[in-house]
Amino acid sequence: MISRRNLLKTMAGSSLVLGVDAAAPYCLRRAAAGFKESAGDTILVVIQLSGGNDGLNTIIPIDNDAYRQARPELAISKAEAISVSDSIAMHPALREVASLLEDGLFTVMHGVGYEQPNRSHFESMDIWHTCRRK
Repeated sequence: MISRRNLLKTMAGSSLVLGVDAAAPYCLRRAAAGFKESAGDTILVVIQLSGGNDGLNTIIPIDNDAYRQARPELAISKAEAISVSDSIAMHPALREVASLLEDGLFTVMHGVGYEQPNRSHFESMDIWHTCRRK
């Protein structure tokens, strides 16, 4: 059984694009398997990647020419990426997450936000973490 401490150590020590190793979705599947299924119950797991996560190379705007022009060295090729839809793909290190997607257990949500953002990173993080404005 993976402990919270070991999960955090794994997340902190990883050098993958996500900041977590590729086994993280497997850990989530294992944890979910430990619970008895209840008819009609739905579980939402949100993974927030704060800090140095490169969001554009995690969920990739694969057909966006501006993405490739702005990142000539960093852009993930269409051949390497894992297709999500015609316009977006996932980083190749997300193979385990792709299996969740195929099973209908994962989705990508773009444009999530809140009304009237003030563009302050720190205030925005406070709002996200507390679900209230000051």
